Amino acid sequence: MNGILFLLRRGCRKICRKRVFIFILWMAISIVTLLNLKHCVQKMLITASNYATINFINKKHLEHQTPDVLPAISCNNNGSTTFLFMGVVSAAGNFQQRLAIRNSWGSPVVEDPSLTLVFFVGMSANKATKKTIQKENQMFRDIIEVDIEEKYDNLAKKSIKILEWTLFHCNRAKYVLKIDDDMFLNVNLLKSDLKNKNYSNSIIGCKVRNSSPFRFPLSKWYLSRDQYSADVFPDYISGPAYVLSGDILSKLYSATKLVPYIFLEDVYLNGICREKVSVKAVGHPGFSCGFRDEGPCGGFFRYKITGHHYFPDEIERMWLELRDRWFTCPFKHSYVVSKFLDILQFVV
Repeated sequence: MNGILFLLRRGCRKICRKRVFIFILWMAISIVTLLNLKHCVQKMLITASNYATINFINKKHLEHQTPDVLPAISCNNNGSTTFLFMGVVSAAGNFQQRLAIRNSWGSPVVEDPSLTLVFFVGMSANKATKKTIQKENQMFRDIIEVDIEEKYDNLAKKSIKILEWTLFHCNRAKYVLKIDDDMFLNVNLLKSDLKNKNYSNSIIGCKVRNSSPFRFPLSKWYLSRDQYSADVFPDYISGPAYVLSGDILSKLYSATKLVPYIFLEDVYLNGICREKVSVKAVGHPGFSCGFRDEGPCGGFFRYKITGHHYFPDEIERMWLELRDRWFTCPFKHSYVVSKFLDILQFVV
């Protein structure tokens, strides 16, 4: 009798383990399927949104009676009234990102003459994209096209172009902000901080110390000994967003003519060139040092200046949340939840 009970229990355990295994496998497959479905839907929505944005630009352009040849964009009186010049690095096809910035943290430029906003885009080989950019610029008058191919290795060249353009067209600006188009910015907090601190001979942002070159040939950031021989980079300010005090524009640009070029924008401009002309690297806790290191909610940026890598719809929503002093961030937009979802999307 005991033997029969033992066999029955053993059989039940095997069946239970099998059922648990099947259940776990089914759950895993279901989660992966749902995440893949979500990813596909997001891609479809982004594509649809881009088409909607392009259609919006084309439609609005028909309502604007603008000449084919427009005067060059420039700061008033070479920037004498500009406290903060904001140069946004943007890919040619990122129409949605530019619109989101104009509708959010870039919107104060409309009523605040001390702020200037300009987008710097590279050259696109796509004729439809080029034509839409022309229409977009006729509408908003805030785009500079630079003769640089859109690719990662040219990011430093793009930033040098911002420096060059500002030097020749807006060199009396008190400060110059270089920022990527996937950044969230608390522009009012930045302006207040710059007024209070009165920086000079400085590059301000997230400070990186004791960083070493990647010597593995397959790395995205690979640098050979011929390109950069030292084992450690100088201290530099991280590239997604940083502020230059206006008094360094000329000498920092001159350094780019003397220092051998490397494609790592922040290391090159804010580290090697900065050190060459004895400019200070000033670390600021309000600047993001990571990738989505705050949840996508404006309430988290009441005391923080920048956040890295947010989507256009998030940027617009976060701006409205930031402006509402009573708004409380929901749990779904907390750092833990958003980071968990980001990791799942990356893995899947």
